[in-house]
Amino acid sequence: MFVVPNSRWFGKRCWLWITPAIPLLVPILKKYGLEIQVLEANIDNLNRDQVKERIKSFKPDIVAITNLSLEYWRQAHESVKLAKEVDQSIITIMGGVHPTTLPYKVMEDLNVDYIILSEGEERLPGFLDIIQSGEPDFSRMDGVGYREGGKIIVKEPTGFIEDLDAWDLPDYTVFDWETVMNFKQKSVVGLGTRRTPVGMVLTSRGCPFKCCFCAGMLTMGRSARFRSAENVLKEIDMLVQNYGIRELVITDDEMYTDRGRAVNIIQGIKDRNYDLIWKNTNLAAWRMDYELMKLMKESGCYQITISPESGSKRVLTEIIHKPGDEEQCKAVAKWCKELDLELEADFVIGFPGETWEEIRQTTNLGEELDADAVKFAIATPFPGTELFRKAVEKSYLPEDFDFYRDDALGFAHGVIETEEFTVQELEMLRCLEWDRINFKTQAKKEKYAKMNMLTLAELEEFRRETRRNVGVYFMDQSEGEREGIDMVTKRDESVGSNFL
Repeated sequence: MFVVPNSRWFGKRCWLWITPAIPLLVPILKKYGLEIQVLEANIDNLNRDQVKERIKSFKPDIVAITNLSLEYWRQAHESVKLAKEVDQSIITIMGGVHPTTLPYKVMEDLNVDYIILSEGEERLPGFLDIIQSGEPDFSRMDGVGYREGGKIIVKEPTGFIEDLDAWDLPDYTVFDWETVMNFKQKSVVGLGTRRTPVGMVLTSRGCPFKCCFCAGMLTMGRSARFRSAENVLKEIDMLVQNYGIRELVITDDEMYTDRGRAVNIIQGIKDRNYDLIWKNTNLAAWRMDYELMKLMKESGCYQITISPESGSKRVLTEIIHKPGDEEQCKAVAKWCKELDLELEADFVIGFPGETWEEIRQTTNLGEELDADAVKFAIATPFPGTELFRKAVEKSYLPEDFDFYRDDALGFAHGVIETEEFTVQELEMLRCLEWDRINFKTQAKKEKYAKMNMLTLAELEEFRRETRRNVGVYFMDQSEGEREGIDMVTKRDESVGSNFL
């Protein structure tokens, strides 16, 4: 049984998103001969008792937990605990970004029997072979965590899948796919969807760049790996023909590194003439040109998200280590207006070594771009990143800093504080500049409301409460939920939370 924890537990923001690893692993485990069930506590909005009842009903030998984000660490550990409360003999595994970046921390929880690090397509079947051998010996396996004589053993992953076309397409048949592909969420800007059913596709893994704040090098390697255009289009055909999807979200870190391959995918979408719209949640502005964006528009693309990150060239090159420049971002913004493509632009403020004037250059660029939606994140240290190492070296983190933070809410709360800025200054600036830039005119208000599936009245409530809570507002949660009381809402209700 795969278990996806409910992101709403413990007063956290609701974050509705298909967990991509599970449908990729399902066809592999079916060939292995296992009976599989998915417990989607997040999209189904299940409370703890409901989760236990479903585990009890299925009687799994193994429960595998995968987490949407390190932000939801407590939810993941709670899910493992619930499985053990049902039956201590259940073997529990945790996989994904969370245990890959914090393996020893995760294994401190005695309810977690094993962890699988990095990609699971090859490791999970190998793990099952070892488990069923009678005398488990993990000495020849990489990317696994276990205990031996009470001692935690972590075998680091030693390599990544090179031939991504070799694996079966994702299998959603074990999901209640009419629910999983029909959810909508308000007020999440570039991650919201406009039509249902919706499908998500990852056409590549990894990224060729080395941004200081990104943990992708730990989880997906130091280079980009690509599926062929033919393989990607085969998956899109399957999603349309088997599940009737009407919107597609492409979630790559960097889809356009190989321009020819990207053009073939987009041209293939256009040629199929499906009733399909699509969007990129993240792309590199410096990979774009007018002809490429024109083809994207003609094939059904309606929205893109770029990440200029900083308005300071020095911060971009010397601190973040990211290519690109503001002139290219301005060109992309101009082309979006000409082609009627919606544009979101993402920035990050609060790096060690960044001056207050450079932070203001970033907010100024956010205004100059005149994108349809702008958001500012506060630089957040993740395990194994250069950002974390530098913050530690400079003593910019609180003395009691822990990655298992109860105040972690996306990128709304800062923890890094330098001679140039305090956490409070960053949080106030982030919130007020988001409000000032995005809602300068009535036209911008209307566009932002449309992109977030909000009425204008809901938008004004969203703005007001977000300002009063300094950048954090849960539209879908009552006071009871913030205090940790489970509250179940109807499955078909649209819900949202801020992700400014």
